[in-house]
Amino acid sequence: MKNLFIIGCLLQLINCVSIGVEGGSVKCFFFDGYDGQIVKVPYVVTGINEENVFVELFETIIENNIEYNKTLESQEGKREGQLKHLVKGKKEIYLCFQSNDSYYKIFSFDLDISGVDKNFADKNQMDETEGSLKQVLSKMHKVYRNQHFQIDRENYHEKLMESTENQVKWCALCKIVVLMSVCLIQIYMLTNFFKDKSFGPSV
Repeated sequence: MKNLFIIGCLLQLINCVSIGVEGGSVKCFFFDGYDGQIVKVPYVVTGINEENVFVELFETIIENNIEYNKTLESQEGKREGQLKHLVKGKKEIYLCFQSNDSYYKIFSFDLDISGVDKNFADKNQMDETEGSLKQVLSKMHKVYRNQHFQIDRENYHEKLMESTENQVKWCALCKIVVLMSVCLIQIYMLTNFFKDKSFGPSV
């Protein structure tokens, strides 16, 4: 009995998948198949001893209260290949990848089901995409406005700093001129004062 690690997922929505399988182990997926659908599974294996693998499509059948697996398609000993199966009736189909030796391998595969269009979006998906784009556009506008405001504020602060710096320079220059003028006036007044006074002995 295989030790199956079953992952339930909707593979119809997947374009291309890569999974890793440990040596001597199996990984399986299941998906819903409907009558008349054609299931194609092209795959490529990478790793050591790439040909030492087993790939299988099977369904689970219950007869007389006994459950067993019925192989639909399988390939063994191929590095790359394709499974193809025509679904009859509605059923769960399992897709399994197995490494037949002790080496880790990577399986890259595509699940192509007729009647399931994976390449074109429907109206609901387009509406969701449009809503997402509008949200992104709104956020971009907010970012642009914030950046513009930040640039304007920086420019204002830069001009304010330049104006303040110029005012400080002119104020300092005026103070220097006033101080020099006061000093010159005081020197002039003192010089004239001492010229007018005589400090010799009076007769």
